[in-house]
Amino acid sequence: DMVDRREKLVASKPAALAAKDAFTSRYVAGHPDLSVGLGLNRTGDDWAMKVFAQTQSAAREIPESFGEFAVEVQITGSATAT
Repeated sequence: DMVDRREKLVASKPAALAAKDAFTSRYVAGHPDLSVGLGLNRTGDDWAMKVFAQTQSAAREIPESFGEFAVEVQITGSATAT
């Protein structure tokens, strides 16, 4: 049910944000070619870490999950200023 799903997401957001901070300090800090955001997982019923990596090699240390949260990696290619 949509309302239940939304309530679950709202209730779990503080834990998801805390996990994102822990994930960031463990895997992303000091890696300028990585960034992370919080989003919904593929099924839309829980939070997921959304990792943006410039290269496949930059992403190789990233786990598939972190605690109870899925981790989804997207390879963005190099960011170039225009």
